[in-house]
Amino acid sequence: MNRQVVHGTDAAFHSKRSRFRGRSFKEAIEFYLFISPWFIVFIVLGLIPLLYGLYLSFTNYAGFNMDRLVFVGLDNYRKVFTDNDAMYSLGRTLFFTVIMVPSTIILGFLLAVLLNQNIKRIGIYRTLFFIPSIIPVVAVGTMWRSLFVDDGIVNKMLEALGLEAVDWLGYDYAIYPLIIMLLWGVGGGILIYLAGLKGVSKDLYEAAAIDGATTIQRFVKITIPLVTPVLFFQFIMSIISSLQIFVQPILLAANSNSLLSTPLRPNYVYSVHAFQQIFAYGRFGYGLALLWVLFVMILILTIVVFTTSRFWVFYEVDQEGK
Repeated sequence: MNRQVVHGTDAAFHSKRSRFRGRSFKEAIEFYLFISPWFIVFIVLGLIPLLYGLYLSFTNYAGFNMDRLVFVGLDNYRKVFTDNDAMYSLGRTLFFTVIMVPSTIILGFLLAVLLNQNIKRIGIYRTLFFIPSIIPVVAVGTMWRSLFVDDGIVNKMLEALGLEAVDWLGYDYAIYPLIIMLLWGVGGGILIYLAGLKGVSKDLYEAAAIDGATTIQRFVKITIPLVTPVLFFQFIMSIISSLQIFVQPILLAANSNSLLSTPLRPNYVYSVHAFQQIFAYGRFGYGLALLWVLFVMILILTIVVFTTSRFWVFYEVDQEGK
């Protein structure tokens, strides 16, 4: 009798497991069919061009010599590190990155803290600070260039105060309009910061206040640690965007009548140099090598930040798991 019961139980178990496997297989097929359009587009328009560009970076491709391609190995990559213009532009890009990353994170986060207050019509202020980040970059560049030209509003205000006009778009001062223009869009991360701040429990602040913690102590000991995942995300995105800065220096160039305009040396960044090599001089293979060096550099920095994040990023789930 017991043997029959066990046999029946085993049969029921195997039958249920077979049905579960069949359902899981069907769900897997449905899932892959559902994402197949995106996957096909990613392969055709993303992965294949990416790998093809990597191949061309090892050739003498100049745009119109597909029938005379010559594999040059690492020559293009060696040239990157012996090209004075490339190294100078890389240095300028790193300089802007060092300035912009902490500035955008600190200013954006402090703005979000201010806009997280429970005051009347706070939504209007949030909208006003967020609007600059959704204006097209060409419009932003045109606007700021018109403000800093010789007869622009900025110089007129200086003259009204009895001060001399400044050649803002000249060699000595070109960097300042660019930094101001980049910082003007610092409100783009406000939504993400606000989402992180809203996730902090008010009970923690109330408990800290009962224990006698000041506002600054609550901010340092509660707010900042609990929003470090958001700060970590913004840190990564700020590094990537700062290293890829491209359009803004061109739009501020004195002769910015096309994307082939060359910014002044203080604003001559790495992506502009790569773009010039490809589309102005027809050095496609070398230009692609420049871009792949930038990709590797971004990848290395991202890995470093991810590796060090375990020392300063606080995840509530991890703490609860412990």
